[in-house]
Amino acid sequence: MKILLFLLFPLLVMAYRISNHGEQDLSVVKIEEGLYLGNTLPDAEVKTLQGTIKLREFIEGKPTALIFAYYTCETACPLTVQNVQKFIDSKHKDYRFVVLSFDERDNLETLRAFIEKNFSGRVPENWLVGLLSKEDIKRLTEATGYKFYYIPRDRIFIHTSAVIFLSPSGKITRYLYGAFPTEKDLRLAFAEAKKEEFKLSNVVDLALLACYRYDSAGNKYVVDPLFLFAIIGMSIVILTFGLGLFYKPKKEVLR
Repeated sequence: MKILLFLLFPLLVMAYRISNHGEQDLSVVKIEEGLYLGNTLPDAEVKTLQGTIKLREFIEGKPTALIFAYYTCETACPLTVQNVQKFIDSKHKDYRFVVLSFDERDNLETLRAFIEKNFSGRVPENWLVGLLSKEDIKRLTEATGYKFYYIPRDRIFIHTSAVIFLSPSGKITRYLYGAFPTEKDLRLAFAEAKKEEFKLSNVVDLALLACYRYDSAGNKYVVDPLFLFAIIGMSIVILTFGLGLFYKPKKEVLR
């Protein structure tokens, strides 16, 4: 029993810290989406292990998933990145994924450790993981409504946990909250981000998106009731037409 308690102790501490700080402060870091959806993300200089790159140059013309994080985080930040990676494969190489630190104390050392832990030391070509200046942190988080604040006693941040989706022109199209986005929600959010540029390669995703709507209360995409009613209505029409076509009433015999 003592051994079991010893093994569970780290999990109990983590649960306490989340419940004691995270849940009671969620309203403080909630994004007022109506103020930011449709806004264009400003440009910024991103410092990486290989050098400095312009954010706009990296995401220009590509649907993008943006994740704000701090690189000494041990819970939500790495979990979000890992779960997005889990559902992304070679089919999505035209998408862009950007991870930016909102902690001005992050440096090349913490960045390198974060990449080693979450990317096995090698960042894929369609991912950008880097650091921002204090000024650019302020500009980008204010432009997206992203909120965070520091708790010195525990040396952790309370912050919004979200994946922010951008259109090919850099406009904010959707927020998916939480560290565990599903494959379906990621795919639909990317489809929504691509709507402004109609291409043949987007037809399947756009058709799928037409069947769903985003449920802000549940933070996920759900089947659109109107689509269900349309399917039922079409089924009734087809069934009626089929019965009329194949069913022939018996003719009365005249005497």
